[in-house]
Amino acid sequence: MKFQDIIPMSSFGVVGNQGQVMAPGFPADHELMELVPSINPHYFFRTILRLPVMNFLYSHGGDFLSLVGPTGAGKTSILEQIAARLRWPFRKVNAHSRMEMPELVGSTSLECDQATGDQRTSFRYGPLALAMKEGAIFVLDEADVLDPSVFAGLNAVLEGGALVLAENGGEIIYPHPNFRLVITSNTRGQGDDTGLHGGTMAQNLATWDRCRMIEVPYMTKPEELQILTSTMPKVDVAILDKMIDIANDVRKQFVGNPEMELKPGQPGLTITFSTRSLLRWARIGSTYSSNPSAKAIFPSTMGQALREALTNRADKAMRVVVHTIAKDGFGAAWGADPVLQTV
Repeated sequence: MKFQDIIPMSSFGVVGNQGQVMAPGFPADHELMELVPSINPHYFFRTILRLPVMNFLYSHGGDFLSLVGPTGAGKTSILEQIAARLRWPFRKVNAHSRMEMPELVGSTSLECDQATGDQRTSFRYGPLALAMKEGAIFVLDEADVLDPSVFAGLNAVLEGGALVLAENGGEIIYPHPNFRLVITSNTRGQGDDTGLHGGTMAQNLATWDRCRMIEVPYMTKPEELQILTSTMPKVDVAILDKMIDIANDVRKQFVGNPEMELKPGQPGLTITFSTRSLLRWARIGSTYSSNPSAKAIFPSTMGQALREALTNRADKAMRVVVHTIAKDGFGAAWGADPVLQTV
């Protein structure tokens, strides 16, 4: 696959003459289209993030990319949606604390020949090895939970070098020119001092010296309002505006938010709104509020929607705090929320 100047910048929300400029991308009929993410037509591109991410994709300079930000800020989605529009093959793996190199690069396993019934050993490439061979964007999500020794084992790849598969007879995989490596994390590789991101580990400084880092904050209110109104144009804008205010109040009390506004010793929340969960709340709430049966069953339709969208995964104390914030925002329109009736 070779780049062709065929993707209009209007695909990324750019308007005016600049929107007609063609960005390098891949044709729609290439052989790896099954690896290209689906386009979300309502996705909102933040220029301050889109520019550096696309700059990395077009000119990585031997670096890997690190996207760092709080839970639900949209670290992975911006990569997926850029890849979708550029038709760039995309592979993603969620890291975990017990992950070892074979899960990423591949391993030898026994296979049975269906014709003869004979067993033989064969090497199966892992997602990282495949991405290097194919020229895909490889994303390692939540990479700060990895054991530092696993990261160290990837140092050659992280700085743009080849991958040596000792288990496959010393095979050397040189990175395809279109291969890009990206990690996402909640921390900056120096461990977690908030107590929120359980399992994260301090990483080797030399490893992180090989990356360029982009901070991904939460969206601003106007940005989120544009997404909600685009996705649900029939919902009253005043209601969506109020929901965003509530989400931002919750985020300010989230202990993982570096901009939290808490007094010394005041406990923070352990759950927070992502744009995804905010959309879910708005979608469910809109459905219930317009359904007479739901209004008859649920004394607070928006409260029920909030539980399904976010707070059912919180303990009772955290649920009460979030629902109190929401009730304060909606006032009498919130209704008789059962979550708050037990307080």
